[in-house]
Amino acid sequence: MTERKQTLAEVREQKYGAINPTRTVEPHETIGEVADTAAKATRVVATVAVAGAAIAAPTGLTAVGVAIGVVSAPAIVTAAPILVGVAAGAAAISAAFSLYSKFKRRR
Repeated sequence: MTERKQTLAEVREQKYGAINPTRTVEPHETIGEVADTAAKATRVVATVAVAGAAIAAPTGLTAVGVAIGVVSAPAIVTAAPILVGVAAGAAAISAAFSLYSKFKRRR
């Protein structure tokens, strides 16, 4: 008679032992982690936008046309400062939640 194969959960339990959470996750820790993830994501988006804006920025006569209003600037050049501002705001919120979480853990 053939032996049944172990499930992935059984293999993990055998290898690493039973998973018993020893501490509960507080809401302020969860909020801090989510805010940190959002801040990191917005930093990546802002970095890509700034890189794209640097490549797409008008030069030469096109730049003169944009300056006098004859030609419009590419959308990414216009949006880059907005995305950088969003990333800065998300970083500030993340830092605030991180400090709050640290304060709550020490209490």
